[in-house]
Amino acid sequence: MVVINMITIRFIDNVEAKECNNMSSRFNDLQKRQDDITITYQAVSRGFFEEISVTNNSVKISNDINRKDDKTYDCSKEDWNECLKLVSEIDLDNLSKLEAPTNYRYVDGAAHATLIIKDGDKEIRSSEFDHGHPPKEIKDLVEKLQSFKKLSSKQ
Repeated sequence: MVVINMITIRFIDNVEAKECNNMSSRFNDLQKRQDDITITYQAVSRGFFEEISVTNNSVKISNDINRKDDKTYDCSKEDWNECLKLVSEIDLDNLSKLEAPTNYRYVDGAAHATLIIKDGDKEIRSSEFDHGHPPKEIKDLVEKLQSFKKLSSKQ
């Protein structure tokens, strides 16, 4: 029994180490292409529009669907690297298949929200979800993007 438990523990350790290496590799790959990457959170409903776009050196925030009143702020290297780290933890191949935890947007109870990751000419969109209620797989990244809105009022 002890031998089986030790084998199980070593197997789990190996799996976790490989996953950690994969995330580290994805993060390093994203850093190499960081000039071509834009991460955007967008929420839209009748009378409401919010878009937060982050690149390696700027944060652009718009509350106007016509984008006449965009505000642009500096993005620190630490904030950008945190965004890239959070992106590296997401299975981008399944981003469009994520299931929303709530459906308030169907009855005008919440704005329709989407996470968009643009990498060069490639654009990857999440499935729609309720503003304020992202799928757990992207929750940390969405919350990070939302935090820029609060920081922008300080600049």
